[in-house]
Amino acid sequence: MTRFLGNAPSLPPVLPVIAAGLCLVLVSSASCRLSQTRENLPYQRPSAQVSRIIEILDHEGGASGEAYAEWVSLYINGGIPALEKLEVFAPYFVFVAEQSSQDLDTLLQWAANFSPERDIPQLILLRAYRRLTGNPNVSPDDLYGSFFEAFIKRLAALRWPFSQRYDETWILVRRLPALPPPDTSDAEALEEVLSEEQSYAPPDLPLHIYLILILIEKTEVEASLRLVMNDIPPDKSLSRDQTQAVNSVKSNFFNSF
Repeated sequence: MTRFLGNAPSLPPVLPVIAAGLCLVLVSSASCRLSQTRENLPYQRPSAQVSRIIEILDHEGGASGEAYAEWVSLYINGGIPALEKLEVFAPYFVFVAEQSSQDLDTLLQWAANFSPERDIPQLILLRAYRRLTGNPNVSPDDLYGSFFEAFIKRLAALRWPFSQRYDETWILVRRLPALPPPDTSDAEALEEVLSEEQSYAPPDLPLHIYLILILIEKTEVEASLRLVMNDIPPDKSLSRDQTQAVNSVKSNFFNSF
């Protein structure tokens, strides 16, 4: 099933791996939140959890002796940033649609019903939303004023006809229950917390995970998002700090995207 655009570099065998759990943000709830008044809705940063995959039990093609694609081990170990460091993916922004279930047939049906027109805009919106909500100490609505709501709404309406459904596969894994992340970004401290949890927390039941790898050329994403940002009319009611924040994010949006 693997459909590589080129030869990816050889990777070492997969050992027990660590994966950061995805931040699950419902676009619909975000839109509802944006429509409410600030007084009634204090800002909360999108939640994140830490989960550890301790064993890969099976994968698509495993019964016939096939190895799973190397990008899968990269994604599990290092997420999207690890994939985007590969030379073969250098011209692209990489997105991974992920769904999990104990029932494989449910996942196969999900994959069959995956709609690029419907689902890929949500992946891009989520990534942009994370980019704008990276400061845990301030609401993006307060930081960027009306620009934040206008940008999110316009971005949600974009479609990406030139996206590539590059590859997809399923894996069966055993993992530790998700944990709230520690109040630190230090990798060694995070590893210590996870190791301590492993000593007393029983692993979750085996879980199937279906992964769809999607590529979109960087030039297309950057041009489209810059057009959206620059097309938002200036809001004269923004404070000086908000105006500076908006100008800064317009200039540096893709530095942390």
